[in-house]
Amino acid sequence: MASDQNQYYKVAVLVYEAADLLDFTGPMEVLSHALHNHNPDDPDPMFTIETIARTPTIRSICSLTVKVDKLIEDAVKDLEEYDILVVPGAPPSVVQPLLEGNSAEVDVIRRFATLPRSSSQTPSYLFSVCTGALLLGGAGILSGMTVTTHHRAVDVLRDICARFNEKSDPSTTVVHKRYIDGGYMVGDTVRLVTAGGVSSGIDATFHILRELAGSDMAAFVSRLMEYDWAELKK
Repeated sequence: MASDQNQYYKVAVLVYEAADLLDFTGPMEVLSHALHNHNPDDPDPMFTIETIARTPTIRSICSLTVKVDKLIEDAVKDLEEYDILVVPGAPPSVVQPLLEGNSAEVDVIRRFATLPRSSSQTPSYLFSVCTGALLLGGAGILSGMTVTTHHRAVDVLRDICARFNEKSDPSTTVVHKRYIDGGYMVGDTVRLVTAGGVSSGIDATFHILRELAGSDMAAFVSRLMEYDWAELKK
């Protein structure tokens, strides 16, 4: 777990069969360019990134095969070490079976969101892109939160949250936006960020980067990537 003194963060990227490639490589691209000191002569990364999955390799929706860094069963043992969990999306036909079987993917999301943490620790981020939010909904952790997803999955996410939230809990507000920083979840140690479809995840990652490393770092990475993030101009 990162501390304010060193400003280093460990990221787990949850991948699975037929996950959308840009949903997870977009955030990885942004974070991989963030340096502890953005002097090219001092290129220590602020973020170390690991892909995690239930199998040693996965095949993304665009047929690219990815060799993962760690199995979910091993990542769960050290889950407290991660500061950010990225959850990409996939076609609903892929996501729905993961929800129905209380899959390893759903379980690791639930564990990350509810892991006991000290209030003195740097806040962790649970970050979904596109229909990755459906997996968060299936984990039953979105009650009382405001979230977004791909515009074609907004109603689906509403239905999933109504089904998996505890009946006595507040409902989940689902809207269509580029991304939403929903603030802190229960326990005030995990911040929830949800992004809309595909490329929205890049914008949301820049938001997280700005929150953790400041506007100068976000501007540096934006220039490096030649990515015109409109919010940097506000």
